[in-house]
Amino acid sequence: MELKYVIPKVKETFGTLSFGSEKSENHEGGPRTKIVSRTYNLFSDIQCADDIEVIIPAAAGNKELTFKAEDRVQLINPRVATIGYRINDQGFVRYECYADDIVKY
Repeated sequence: MELKYVIPKVKETFGTLSFGSEKSENHEGGPRTKIVSRTYNLFSDIQCADDIEVIIPAAAGNKELTFKAEDRVQLINPRVATIGYRINDQGFVRYECYADDIVKY
């Protein structure tokens, strides 16, 4: 069995989300090529220890141009992927949050 994505219960997992900033642009094949997705920092009233980093496709547009810091937002079709990796003899898991879009709430 292959686990590709976990669909979170948004209200219980993230609570109220607000826009933070753009963290990075993800390019296809190098920094001077086509942008395929953007990663944004969102703030959560439940996940207080760290920002929520969400990756959305470039086709959704640049959200930093349309949102101001701390605008309330919601995720369209959010999903969480688990990425396993190894350092020496220890195994670790990293979680990545993906969504189809971010819209004002």
